[in-house]
Amino acid sequence: MTLKFSENYNLFVIYLILNLSGYDDNNNKKRMHPIRKKIRDYFIKHRKDDLKVIKPIRGLLKRFHSNSIAYTGLLKREHPRFKKFKGLDEALILIKKFEENTRLKEFYKKYYLPNLDNIINNKKFRHKLTKYKKDISGFVEMKTNWEISVVVNFLDSYWRGSNFRLLRNRSIITTGPSDKKEVVSWHNIVHEALHCILRVYFKKAEKKFSQKLIKIIKQKTLDKDYKNNTSMHQIEETFIRAFTPLITNENKLDYWDYLKNRFPLSEPIYKILEEKLVKGKVKFNQKILREVLEGMENQYK
Repeated sequence: MTLKFSENYNLFVIYLILNLSGYDDNNNKKRMHPIRKKIRDYFIKHRKDDLKVIKPIRGLLKRFHSNSIAYTGLLKREHPRFKKFKGLDEALILIKKFEENTRLKEFYKKYYLPNLDNIINNKKFRHKLTKYKKDISGFVEMKTNWEISVVVNFLDSYWRGSNFRLLRNRSIITTGPSDKKEVVSWHNIVHEALHCILRVYFKKAEKKFSQKLIKIIKQKTLDKDYKNNTSMHQIEETFIRAFTPLITNENKLDYWDYLKNRFPLSEPIYKILEEKLVKGKVKFNQKILREVLEGMENQYK
């Protein structure tokens, strides 16, 4: 697996447009990065007429989650034949017009890229990237050379992460800048990378989910952000929150205390994974996923 830190202009454009056309997640002083505020203020003050061009995109925001629009918009820009939901093509035409009117690429290079350079050149962060390659391959049965690009997204809320699978073996993950002393949230990068990799295993397992397991997950998922998600996404999120501390080595007591009112099944799953992957030194594979899911069913009869 190859993990690299990079910038992505297309992703910048999509999130900028979402932000300016009405997506205001965590839009408050404490949780908004100064760069995001600076960019918003600039366009509202100096490019008010241009904002009218992208106003119709608000309709898409009401119908779809912002990250799903970012995901499909990114795919469409990088792979023009890609199609996902109605209204995307029209939205991208408006985005292109806005982009040309405002000379967005020049703005990106002048105001946005310098902030990314500060992170790219951070020695502590680069050291963790090198270490991370070893850690993931040590825990997961990797059959392909997977390329994952890490992009810090200043235009969303602090800590917010997303994962976009662009091609069979290529993914982009985004992480919001940290509001702590660290440059970015390392936990977040590991979490999103695991989504990219382990989703392959979950896709294969999805058709075999028993109704009993689905019922258990629905009852036990307490996090309001995931309560209405599909069963597969709930199981995947619960599972990955259990898997992440195996790699990050964070304080387990604090972590489980944080999760107990959100994903209470994560801790028992972690114990099973720790037994197999750490003590048993077996790499994660489809068989282990099946054993863990069956174990959950038996535990919560």
